[in-house]
This record gives sequence, C-alpha cells and structure tokens, in this order.
Amino acid sequence: MKYLENEKLTELTAELDEVPIGQSSRKINGRIEAYTMKRAGNDKKFAHALGQKYVAEIEELQQEMAETVERRKRSASASSAAEATAKRPKPSRGRSLSFDYFTLDTVDQKTTLGDFSELATRRLMTDLILTLNASFPDYDFSNVRPSQFEKLKIETVRKQIYERLSELASFKPQKDWLVEMWMAVNDVIDLRECLIFSFEEEMMDEGALWSFHYFFVNKSLRRIVFFTCSERIDEGRREEASDMEQSSYYASEATPVDDFDWDPAGGMSRPIPTVP
Repeated sequence: MKYLENEKLTELTAELDEVPIGQSSRKINGRIEAYTMKRAGNDKKFAHALGQKYVAEIEELQQEMAETVERRKRSASASSAAEATAKRPKPSRGRSLSFDYFTLDTVDQKTTLGDFSELATRRLMTDLILTLNASFPDYDFSNVRPSQFEKLKIETVRKQIYERLSELASFKPQKDWLVEMWMAVNDVIDLRECLIFSFEEEMMDEGALWSFHYFFVNKSLRRIVFFTCSERIDEGRREEASDMEQSSYYASEATPVDDFDWDPAGGMSRPIPTVP
C-alpha cells in the first residue's frame, strides 16, 4: 500500500494530532490517511503469503467439517437401522435440521467482509490489513479476524464521527469545521462510491475513553482512506484532573447530533425534515 500525499488531509491530521479539548485534561489523537490499493514489492509477498494462509485455513476447516458431517451421517444411519429393528420407522427431523445447518456453515464462508471462499473477499481483507500495517508500523495485524470488521452505512459513520468530534469542533475558529473535514475526505475518495468498514482491536484502544477506526474503500479508484481517532486523558495533565472528572469522562456519552442529509454535489449538510 502506497501512502498518498494530500495537503488537506495532512492539515486535518495536524489538527487532530494530540490536540487538547478546551481546558480539560482530555486530548484527541487522530489521523486521516489515503492509500493506493496498488501492491508492489514486499506488499505483494505479504499479500501472497496471507492469501495462502487463508486458503489453507478454509481447506482445513472444510476437511474438518466434512469429517464431522460424515460421522453424523453414519450415526444417523445407525440410529435409523436401530429404529427400523424396533419397528419404529419414524423420520428424525431434528437430525435433518442439525445436518443442514452444519453443512451450511461448511459451504458458506460468510463474513462481514463477504464470502471468504471468494478471491475478492480475501483480497479485500488483505488490503485492509496492509493498510493497518502501513498506518501502525509498530503492530503486526497478520492474525486479524474477519469478525473484527463491520460493514456500515455512510449515514451511520458520518453521524458517529460528528458526535465524537463535535466538542472539539466547538473550539475551532471555523464554524463548519466538521463539514469541511467531511468534504475533504469526499474529495479524495468519493464517499458515495465507497464501502465503509469499522475495525475493532482492544490492543489499540486500551486506555481510550472512546475510539473509532474507519476504512473508506473505493474499488474503482483503487484507494482506501483510513480515519482513526481516539480520546484519552492527557498523561501530562493527569495529576491536575480530579478523580471525579476522570470518572465522569469515562462514563460520558458522545454529544448527540441531529441526523443530516448530506449532498456531495452542493457541499452542504442540512437536517432531515421530521416525518410525522
């Protein structure tokens, strides 16, 4: 994954880098980065190794499932024979349902990213991991599971970002700082054409009051924008914060905002009229 230089995203990252929230002991730390999905050099080798790992895991799982299904077939046949001997030729619906369910889990490698038996899904997973490795070079995300990603709607993501950053935005001199940020992301990735995934990792979020990690994936542009952000207690000012203040911050909810109807063409964000 190659990092894409973008002046506006660099400016926004600077505004999110270890920035205090007003006079409180809390601080925001975030980044908005753009990457190309074109692979080269070590990325190709890593992606190939990761792809082989996924295929091997799928084949191993399928083999284990097939062996279990075969054992259940033999068990069902033995039970049927015993029932016939006892003159009770009654079909066992329970076994049939259990067998169908087990087979479905074997055949369909469904994940939040898509069908993992398909190359496109495994490639998407690899691209997300490559992005994480590029953004957090001190971590190794090779063992990340598909279940750690969740596909989300653009409205849900925009609303959560606005809610989490609304307090910080209130201290900005620009009145529409959040809207300008959203539009800057759109200029790079074309949000209406994106798939959006959230990512959860306890190791990264340890000690955070809240955090989010969003991937905006545009397959047509072959780009990924990664927006990661968290709020923590400022270690340098921790002693100045009272126990009551810290506990209230840990228990506090994000500032709610009204839902918006975002129009990329007009560059505006306006409330959605309430339907009676």
